[in-house]
Amino acid sequence: MAMLFGLFQGIMPFIGYFAGFSFAEQISDYDHWIAFVLLGGIGVKMFIEGLKPIDPQCEIKAEPFKWKVVFTLAIATSIDALATGIVFVPFPDKIAFAAIAIGLISFVFSIIGVYLGVHFRNRIKINAEFLGGIILIAIGLKILLEHLLCI
Repeated sequence: MAMLFGLFQGIMPFIGYFAGFSFAEQISDYDHWIAFVLLGGIGVKMFIEGLKPIDPQCEIKAEPFKWKVVFTLAIATSIDALATGIVFVPFPDKIAFAAIAIGLISFVFSIIGVYLGVHFRNRIKINAEFLGGIILIAIGLKILLEHLLCI
């Protein structure tokens, strides 16, 4: 999980940087909408799933670490890093450091987050899917508002 999050957070600024040479203006007009829709959609789904009562008779276990789920979240949460890469078009000497720093920090914080989640999940009774949905919706909304309000 941490490898995917760190990898996508580190690669997306490079993709944004190189794409920025040819169509920076077109992407910057709607990148925030893409991030908002992806994060908001995943967040709403998680939020709704978190509201459903858990059926003790049900033998199907939730699989939050399924490859498909983690891969989708890694891409969705790194869309803003793609937009960040476009910002570095005028500063080609700084993109490598920025992308590596973003990737490494995302990797480390993902490891810390998973560790804390596993360590404290039985001690703190929080519906993580519900809370995670709210957090993803909030991140998507933050990205959208920052671009629309030029914050």
